[in-house]
Amino acid sequence: MHNVTSKRLGDLINLKRGYDLPESQRLPGPYPVISSAGISGYHNVTRLTAVELLRVDMEPLGEIIYLDGKYWPHNTALYVTTFKGNNPKYIYYLLSCLGRIRTSDKSAVPGVNRNELHEMAVPVVQDRVQQKKIAAVLSALDAKIDCNNRINAELEAMAKTLYDYWFVQFDFPDANGKPYKSSGGKMVYNPTLKREIPAGWNVKSLSEVGSFKNGINYDPSVGGKTTARIVNVRNVSATTIFLKENDLDVLDLEQADIDKYLVTSDSILIARSGIPGATRMMSFCPPNTIYCGFIICLTVTNPEDKLILFFKMKQIEQSLLSQSSGSILKNVSQDTLKAICFAMPPDDLRSVIQRFNAAINPILGRISLNQQENNELTQLRDWLLPMLMNGQVTVA
Repeated sequence: MHNVTSKRLGDLINLKRGYDLPESQRLPGPYPVISSAGISGYHNVTRLTAVELLRVDMEPLGEIIYLDGKYWPHNTALYVTTFKGNNPKYIYYLLSCLGRIRTSDKSAVPGVNRNELHEMAVPVVQDRVQQKKIAAVLSALDAKIDCNNRINAELEAMAKTLYDYWFVQFDFPDANGKPYKSSGGKMVYNPTLKREIPAGWNVKSLSEVGSFKNGINYDPSVGGKTTARIVNVRNVSATTIFLKENDLDVLDLEQADIDKYLVTSDSILIARSGIPGATRMMSFCPPNTIYCGFIICLTVTNPEDKLILFFKMKQIEQSLLSQSSGSILKNVSQDTLKAICFAMPPDDLRSVIQRFNAAINPILGRISLNQQENNELTQLRDWLLPMLMNGQVTVA
């Protein structure tokens, strides 16, 4: 074990509250404004070039942000003015594993009191060389996670472009392998969609190709004999295509109730509220996985149609969000979803769908593998983090 001792946080760093910046005074610029909401905008003036921020937030409270560059710290955030000779990235990871930070009882608005934080006792590896090594190991894991996320963003954009090319622009490969519409494929005007579609194609509503069901509303205090995992809106908001199966809440219910709301490989999950219309699916579905009442499940009648329906929903996510209604929570209803219409190739041209699936599946498979790798890397990092900070694990 390396020499780990307990010290006041104020002996390691000095924290200071940020600066007021009314919305009316913000001018477009390159410098991020860091507030309790993270990056809450940009400004043409910078206050600091420090690299550490301690974010004051109610949920989660005290989230840590590492920022290398110039920025404006808002008065809802604390920032580090000096690291007193300690490795900045090491301090970032040290703060990241301290758990929830105490709030000040004297404050009308829940927040972090910097004077209280300075008095917190924290474990610290005193050897500066070892601090640097610890930071390098954890940074390498985070860098790989970030790389996978950037690759997945590019792959997702590629998948959406492919869908757009085939089923919005209708330049899917024709019988000769050439783009259908651009090569002179026959198009006819459809009054329902108010646009031209390939000759012979049908217009269908989502109600004709699948069934809809709202998720379970349950009382956690009732319980049951079977353990289930449940998809909540927060799980939807944390991803863009595939839900993370390892991040689902666990609850106990009766099996009969679970069976009514099971997520299957043919399920497309659509948020009713929070981010109305946000559409996700699961690459791997653990047994007894269900969905909450704030989510609508579209179960596709023909599994072969799942991906074109999924990307159709992804295409209109933003418009669904703007069209959602509700007096308290904006929401998307089943009726809204059922009425959505789209162009579909006839049965004798289903090879178009099959070829699309063959083209898109490798892209989705790569996204899923990267996401699974990130899950494993995150678990490894979170397992190593407290042991490195406590000196239980050393870095050669």
